Amino acid sequence: MSDTLLMNPFAGQNIGYLRLAVVGDSGVGKTSFARQFTETLPEVLSHDWEPLDANEDDYKRTDVLIEQFSSTMMEIPWDNMDADDEVPAKNLVFVDTPGYGSVVDAQTNFDLFMRYIGQTFDEKNKRISPFTEVSNNELMRSLVTGVGAHKFIDVCFYLIVHRLKPIDVEYMRLISEKANVVPIICKVDTQSEQEVIDLKVHVLKTLKEQGVSIYTFRIEYERLIQMAESGQAGGPPFAVSNVDKKPLSDDKNDQVSFHPASNELPLLRKLVLETQITNIRQFTVKKFINWRGKHLAAQQQQQQQQQQQAQSYYQPQQQQHQYQQVVR
Repeated sequence: MSDTLLMNPFAGQNIGYLRLAVVGDSGVGKTSFARQFTETLPEVLSHDWEPLDANEDDYKRTDVLIEQFSSTMMEIPWDNMDADDEVPAKNLVFVDTPGYGSVVDAQTNFDLFMRYIGQTFDEKNKRISPFTEVSNNELMRSLVTGVGAHKFIDVCFYLIVHRLKPIDVEYMRLISEKANVVPIICKVDTQSEQEVIDLKVHVLKTLKEQGVSIYTFRIEYERLIQMAESGQAGGPPFAVSNVDKKPLSDDKNDQVSFHPASNELPLLRKLVLETQITNIRQFTVKKFINWRGKHLAAQQQQQQQQQQQAQSYYQPQQQQHQYQQVVR
């Protein structure tokens, strides 16, 4: 057991089980963002991320979906409840995804992620007895917990650099049906404050015009736009830097007039893991309930069509049989 675990055995209990994902184009820094989000989190007792190699390049392409587990609390293992020693709970999961630009057909990698999300819905739905009518309120009460009642993606961070592309808009639209989408403007250390402000406003206005639903952290959309226009932090899209801020040089010749935008990662983590975590879980379960309602309706419609087809098949035979009896 590491020294960190011994020093802080009760850290992060309030976070509970939470599943996050990061999506975006290739080379935008998805893996770096995920590592920053978890590795520098004070509540993290242990994690599965491999140590960074200083000799390697910063960019390392992700070709498959990878689940990275971090622990903010200890628990008795589920498969051995008689055990005396607690183990890291691996309660904070970050799904790292391949960028859609790493293949010729961008749809390939995107479909991979959508199948992953869809499978979590299917698996949970199969565990709900089809012979017992379950109300939406009962589902909310049983699933909106932090004890691992499901494996849904609670938050999907969608990373953008410098500009919002049409493919980003469509992907966020599809993802938002099954996960809370939070747009992130990354690599803001390479962008000025005004550039980030302009991009924030553009992202919000475009998504609103296109009818794309994002998780707004309980802030009205118009208010988000006003906040972005005034440079006020506190709502999406969040500006995140992929590198640590460098100290200013005492040499005037090294000082430049460029002032990068502020890094909002600490604020983002506080909102996701503390102040908004219950609301996020509620919205996640609502998406499952909406999906399940459509899924059940589609099943009922399919059953009705099958019954109608069966009736249309047997009815002529029955009429012919009755006719033959009359003739006899």
